Amino acid sequence: MKTALPTDHLEALTAARILNETAAIPVVGSDQDPALTQPAESVGEAEVAPSGWNVLSIVSLVLALALSPLAALFGYMAVGQIRRSAQRGEAIAWVAVALGWLWAVAYVVAGAVLGLTWIQVA
Repeated sequence: MKTALPTDHLEALTAARILNETAAIPVVGSDQDPALTQPAESVGEAEVAPSGWNVLSIVSLVLALALSPLAALFGYMAVGQIRRSAQRGEAIAWVAVALGWLWAVAYVVAGAVLGLTWIQVA
């Protein structure tokens, strides 16, 4: 006898059936256990304390203070790491991103001015 695969009865999927079979979503008028119908955000989620400074945010700030536009790239990478791992240093990373973009724009403007000056002289 052939067993039914989950994809065999796709036409039988309805919104009511999906809601009834999903424990994390409360269904009005259902006889499910109220403990099973809590939102997914509140189940098993605990407050996580920051676990130290993110090294990449410090590196990006040092690059920003050294007038490097690479600070923006490293700052964005640091923000991503910080949000994934609940570390400290997000404000430092954003400052480095802003300074990195500032240096990038300053270098482009300085290059354009020097280039136009070079063309005028030659």
